[in-house]
Amino acid sequence: MAEDQAVEEEYQEEENQEETQEEFQEDELESGDEPSGEEDISTWRDLIQDTKLAKHAERFTDLDALVKANIDSRKQLSKAVVRPGEDADEETWTAYREATGVPQDVDGYEFPLPEGVDRTDQMMDGEDKWSNIFLDNNVPKATADALVSEFRGELEAMQQAKMAADQDFTLRSQEALKQEWAEDYDKNLIFAARASEKAFGKSFEDARFMETSDGNFMLDHPLMVRMFAQLGREMGEGSLGGVATAGERESLNEQAQGFRDKRNAAMAKDLHAEAKRWDQKELAVLEKLHGNAPIVGTSTRNL
Repeated sequence: MAEDQAVEEEYQEEENQEETQEEFQEDELESGDEPSGEEDISTWRDLIQDTKLAKHAERFTDLDALVKANIDSRKQLSKAVVRPGEDADEETWTAYREATGVPQDVDGYEFPLPEGVDRTDQMMDGEDKWSNIFLDNNVPKATADALVSEFRGELEAMQQAKMAADQDFTLRSQEALKQEWAEDYDKNLIFAARASEKAFGKSFEDARFMETSDGNFMLDHPLMVRMFAQLGREMGEGSLGGVATAGERESLNEQAQGFRDKRNAAMAKDLHAEAKRWDQKELAVLEKLHGNAPIVGTSTRNL
């Protein structure tokens, strides 16, 4: 209401100025002098003594344009949301938060997770920490949502890059061992898996996710696979299950590779239980594929 009254007063003042200007022009006409637009413009600008203000006035063709711009600016300012001072009362701050979209408490902020990812206690602690930071700094929910989304996107990108690097390392390791072991590759993987399970016992799951300094899984390293394959052969594990027919071998190989890929993807996402399930499926297929064939090593034979 006070702002409207101020605007009305500005309009009234403008009208008074126009009346004064008209009377001045009438006096000039009576004296025989005709007004010149160029002289009028230069006259009102010459009245401005401040250099910066005079420079600003060059943007306007006449006083009407200058006054109108001033009124428009005041109207915009009247609608602006001004941050309260530090000594403002809680009611003022509440009104400010409502106007800018700041939640009234930490529960107003959201932290959506990617599909398939379960929220852990550590995640909830982090979300509570950031909710308080956002609230203490009066961050609007829309701004917080954008920040969280961008941060999640970066994490997902890093996770995807990590998964791609792990898969690349696994593939390179597999190719190296396939060239070395040839037709004994799958059987030696079974020996390595069984030997490592027996060696680590209850700590096997923890051991599976140990990483080297470059971020690769330690047990996937060719040196470790060779060592446990040799250990498995020396443990005398000669019977590997049922026998597959010739027609089933190609299908079983594809199944084993599919289970292996899914296991690697689950391991990259730290889904240990899921990775273990795919690992067991892969071993079952490999055992069916190779059956009771003699145990063959790269350079030695146990049977």
